[in-house]
Amino acid sequence: LDTADRGFSFHKDAPLDMRMSKSGLSAGDVVNTYSEQELANIIYKYGEEKFSRRIAANIVKARMDKPIETTFELVDIIKMSMPQKAMRDSHPARRTFQAIRIEVNGELDVLKSTLNDAFDCLNSKGRIAVITFHSLEDRIVKEQFNEWCRGCTCPKEFPVCVCGNKPKGKAFKAISPSNEELEVNPRARSSRLRIFEKF
Repeated sequence: LDTADRGFSFHKDAPLDMRMSKSGLSAGDVVNTYSEQELANIIYKYGEEKFSRRIAANIVKARMDKPIETTFELVDIIKMSMPQKAMRDSHPARRTFQAIRIEVNGELDVLKSTLNDAFDCLNSKGRIAVITFHSLEDRIVKEQFNEWCRGCTCPKEFPVCVCGNKPKGKAFKAISPSNEELEVNPRARSSRLRIFEKF
């Protein structure tokens, strides 16, 4: 993600790519071909950006003149879509860039399938440890771990269990970075470590 010429960073100007590999749609393809509604949905769903509709509308308006080709071109569009007070806490493009990167690489689908593959590889007492870096990832990991920990799903009024579901393991409390860690690595601010142990 620190490779400037891949277009992941909103701090450095580069072609809009954002692909982890060289196959599939690029960020430029998404920005220049998706409909306004599709862009708004992606930016809101994957970036949790409350100005998603305004950003999407301005992207579509800008690309009518010429294709959006670089990260700084996209950053400028995002900045003009947001009020000044919304830019105080973090970079205004952070959420939109996250959303487009997730869409380009199918990151959340990859995370879900990887968790299931990892579970299948575990022996008894084996553990899965996952570090997430934003709330969408953390929610997926938390929900999956909770599902594995869940036992009987029968209605409460059933006198005996008929579903046969049993807990597959236990999840440990999420761990957040310490102050010492944040001093050395400020980008760990939003990270969470979750651990699951298979029975």
